[in-house]
Amino acid sequence: MFWNNGITRRNDTRLFILAMAMLSAMILPSFPIHPSLPNIRLDELLLFGTFGLNILLFAAKGFRFSPEEKQQLLKRKQEHKWILLIFILLVFSYAISNIYGVIVKGAGYYGLRDVMELVTFCKYYLAVTLALSIDLRTEEFDFLGKAFLGGLAFLIIFGWGQHFNVLNMNTWLSPYFDQQHWQLLLVGNPARVQGTFDNPNFFGIFTVMTLAYLTVRYYFGEDHGKFPVLLFILVGFVIKLEFLTISRTALAGIGLLFLILSIWAFVYHRHNKKVLIKIAALFVLTAVLFLTASGDFFYRLQEGLDFSNSTSFQGHLDRWGKAIGSIWDSPVFGWGTQKYVMTTLVDNEYALYARRYGFFGLALYLSFFLLPFILGIRNLRAKLAASGRGIAFSQPMQFMAAYAAVLPSIFVFNIMAGIFYNLQLMTFFAICMGLAYNSFAEQRGINDTSLRPLSSLE
Repeated sequence: MFWNNGITRRNDTRLFILAMAMLSAMILPSFPIHPSLPNIRLDELLLFGTFGLNILLFAAKGFRFSPEEKQQLLKRKQEHKWILLIFILLVFSYAISNIYGVIVKGAGYYGLRDVMELVTFCKYYLAVTLALSIDLRTEEFDFLGKAFLGGLAFLIIFGWGQHFNVLNMNTWLSPYFDQQHWQLLLVGNPARVQGTFDNPNFFGIFTVMTLAYLTVRYYFGEDHGKFPVLLFILVGFVIKLEFLTISRTALAGIGLLFLILSIWAFVYHRHNKKVLIKIAALFVLTAVLFLTASGDFFYRLQEGLDFSNSTSFQGHLDRWGKAIGSIWDSPVFGWGTQKYVMTTLVDNEYALYARRYGFFGLALYLSFFLLPFILGIRNLRAKLAASGRGIAFSQPMQFMAAYAAVLPSIFVFNIMAGIFYNLQLMTFFAICMGLAYNSFAEQRGINDTSLRPLSSLE
């Protein structure tokens, strides 16, 4: 990793860059630089610009790490090996599939838009490794937590502002975030809140990611025997925000997430009365917010469940069918990116990725998401086996648990849409992935914090 040298050799600097990239992914729109080029995001400028400066400074030093930098790299050597291996294989799959599709199959041609796929891979690699490179102690966790809560507070206010069209903001402000779909806020059938994202469904799945961490803290964090009222209220605000997006897939994601974490908490805390109260309170909160949702919410929900007449579902089926036909014509290596001759609108990320890179590439795509999930479960089991049940999760353990709990919801979302090719949403998730990898270092005593028993569960 080149984050531990150059202008980011200090841990505080890396932490600041990470927080700025996270907030940019949460609340800022992209901006155009030239009509023939794709829009640019601030987090991309931060990641690539800082990394480029580090490479130049590293070259000026003769490509040598200082003893302190070597020590920092050794702490995360194993995690970085896994990450680097995954991304090397993704790039290898990309190269093989494009050579096979363009030269062997003779389909289309290779152009600048296809090169941008590599830029996407590089961006996610930088986001994951930046989060991995930081020494996360109590102060760093607090700083990231405050930055995240600040961004979340903005999104809650902004989302409600869109819902009520405060100061006519849906006419003059919302188009900055999305030039194509912002009319959904005004004349949609029904109107839907999309926050700072370019699609309400992506904003909806962002709330599921947020709820994963908040709900882990709710069930497994240290609350000193008291019911976490403020955290409970914040969870309610985020649930309501998802309901304003009227995203059916995100709604299913919330249901799956709460089911997984509630069962986990029920078993982990040995059916303790206090955790039963927490589970019941979360169920009642969700039910009340659901039953008091708008008529438009229930209209869209009912329309989506009527599979024979749902135009949305029929459209999904049509696009899936075309993609599957292309996949079976080249199942092993796919067709390459082929962005000039093949549509990118597939409405199923597994089908889109398999069409581009075949089943070989799809296996790597799944490994990209599943590796931190498997490592996280393994690390959690080892830590809990050593400490026993009933202890409050440390911050690193909360990141591991949140990633493990939300991944099934992400996989469900990818059936109807997908996060990998949404640069805004995936940047945020890549940071979460990097923090999960960072947490694995706890087993070697790097980020370890003392595990104290929950006084409420003793």
